[in-house]
Amino acid sequence: MAGAKTVRVTFVDGETGRELGRSELAAEALPETFEVETTLHLGDEDWAVERAEPPTAARFVATGALTLTLRRVETVRPDGILYSLPTLCERLPPLGGPARDGDAFEIHEDDWRQVELISAELDALIADELLAVRRVYDEHARRDEHGRLYGFEAIHVRTGPDRPLPRPVSLRRLSSILPPADHRYTGVGFRNAGVIAGSFAFAVGPLVLHGLAEGDLATTLCVAVGRPGTPERLADVAGALREAMRSFDLRLVDWCRCAAVTADSIADHLAAVAPE
Repeated sequence: MAGAKTVRVTFVDGETGRELGRSELAAEALPETFEVETTLHLGDEDWAVERAEPPTAARFVATGALTLTLRRVETVRPDGILYSLPTLCERLPPLGGPARDGDAFEIHEDDWRQVELISAELDALIADELLAVRRVYDEHARRDEHGRLYGFEAIHVRTGPDRPLPRPVSLRRLSSILPPADHRYTGVGFRNAGVIAGSFAFAVGPLVLHGLAEGDLATTLCVAVGRPGTPERLADVAGALREAMRSFDLRLVDWCRCAAVTADSIADHLAAVAPE
């Protein structure tokens, strides 16, 4: 940049088009280019440069003039942030690389262990976690004028149960109780991130059972509910799942709905949550 030459800089508010002010600045105090994202601190506020005319030092030093169109950088107060879910599982499983054929059962990271089968011997822990989720609904839910819920001011991050199946479930035995699988996936994948190491997934009617396993033994067993198809098909699958839950002494816990469902109530629950 040449000598001690100065540049007359005009600042314009990009939202209103109003001139904010002018200043004579040493050429050395200005960046070589505004073609990369640039933020200026004016007064007590930060402003992002939307447009610079001309955009490079070679040109505005030569002309001695520069016009910067700015937009105020808005900061979001923490108490203005809303969560879309009342609860999340703290721990995400590690990824093990992309599926060989791309046939993984894909879920969003936020959906991990949101509906899962848990040993009934952990009922006390389940109750404690559900109490914390209900507190989010009672104290932090935001609703519109019609009473419709649209977000939460806080979220409960579940730290337990760390081992939802203290006695792992045999996948072979589980499959023998359920109807034959309609499809077996290569694993469970987080969207655009990869496949979870040691994961499995298979579809039975409107359900996809998925989770983590060590060989034949499932250590985490989750349930995703899709479109039910015919009521008879949903009833058949629900009946088989009821028998599996009884056999392994499991509860189905739907964390976001604050529901701990017993085997005897599983058919009603699945019918209520299945998409139409």
